[in-house]
Amino acid sequence: MGLVNVRLFANLREIVGQPHLAVEAGTIRDVLVTLQAEHPALRSVLCDDDGEVRSYITILVNGKNIREMEALATILSDGDEVAIFPPVSGG
Repeated sequence: MGLVNVRLFANLREIVGQPHLAVEAGTIRDVLVTLQAEHPALRSVLCDDDGEVRSYITILVNGKNIREMEALATILSDGDEVAIFPPVSGG
């Protein structure tokens, strides 16, 4: 397990009340469990009833999409940056 920097965007940032935080985690699943435990309002936004990341949520580790890696089992190292993006619309 390492200390990773989690960056949050749009409504996720608003729910947590800050744009980034440090989380002790070994995998992406650990990050999500910690975030949801500390900020219960994130539960329904990030994951479905089965605990899987909603299809419209994008999670990057050091700029690479976890869907191209090991998804929730993606291993994290100390100092990694995890960015979580909700769907964004605009015009």
